[in-house]
Amino acid sequence: MKRILSIVLSLCLILSCAAIFGGCNTKTSNDWPVSIGDVTIDKEPENIVVLNDVFADVISYIGYDIKMAGRSEECDQKFLHVVPVMGKGAAPDTAAIAAAKTDLVIADKTLSADAKSAIEANGAKVITFDVPTTSDALKNLYTDLGTALGGKTTGKEKGEKGYDELLDMLSTMNTATSNVVQTVAYIYTDADGKPCTFVKGTLEYQFFNYNGNSNVFANQTAPPINLDELKLGSPNFIFYDNDNVLAILNADPSLANVHALAEGHTYQIPKKAFFRFGKSAEQAIFDMLNYIDKTTKGTPDSATRDYSVPATIAEAAAAAPAATEAPAANNAAPAAASSQNDSDEINFSVEG
Repeated sequence: MKRILSIVLSLCLILSCAAIFGGCNTKTSNDWPVSIGDVTIDKEPENIVVLNDVFADVISYIGYDIKMAGRSEECDQKFLHVVPVMGKGAAPDTAAIAAAKTDLVIADKTLSADAKSAIEANGAKVITFDVPTTSDALKNLYTDLGTALGGKTTGKEKGEKGYDELLDMLSTMNTATSNVVQTVAYIYTDADGKPCTFVKGTLEYQFFNYNGNSNVFANQTAPPINLDELKLGSPNFIFYDNDNVLAILNADPSLANVHALAEGHTYQIPKKAFFRFGKSAEQAIFDMLNYIDKTTKGTPDSATRDYSVPATIAEAAAAAPAATEAPAANNAAPAAASSQNDSDEINFSVEG
């Protein structure tokens, strides 16, 4: 018997956002103050600056990117391009942060002590988080960021629901392709130019495997890969970090018979997308499935999706009126939504 499984993933992405936001907009009198670590926030932040791209992705996923008055250069997600750039994560432009009337800065542990002191001297609170490396840590990050931005009842619930919704959506994508198994691989290069892949037990490995297909490097315990395993596994599809990676693979004559390379079934998805455990990772999985589906049907997309935008608007951060009025922050959420709503319908034909 043959059955047709049709899933409009772009609609699912919209519905996932609706599920996150639905029922979470009613603020309670018990939301404030909140304490995150040793930092107490007395009232809901209005203007925030985010100095880490992972945190920016999570904040966007749970719907608080509308509060963003600034970002670091590392936060180069395309859906945040309207938010002014305010320096690097470790050494931000503290004057621009102050000019934006920022009341909360969210950073990682690389933020310099001098920058932290300057930010606090200008009246903003600073919360630093570790970048998560486990599922439990990621869930705590969603919860803590939701609490910091929306309160200990409303925001906490929004963060928790966002995390659950992300995993539910990824599981839905996984289930949608579970009966049409392809062999796939992801390859990037390290600082020495050696081909590598995601390592079993890491979050990026977990997120990549949500594509629902058979990973030829499923048992990888260290990033560097053995190209003999690539030849043996001969994946149907190879996803890669940048053009240099593909050039290395195509230049190796011993890999000429690897199915994905012989057939040109290769697709670029930047490695950083899998390290941003929110909108970017969800979009990366969708794009993988979209490419596999359309290639199988003989109608692959002609263009590779752009996951980042050059940080070219740093000057806007210094403009006090724009930062104060926060037009960019007000536009951040619509921009984020549009980045997820432009995908085509995917129709999976399943034999069974």
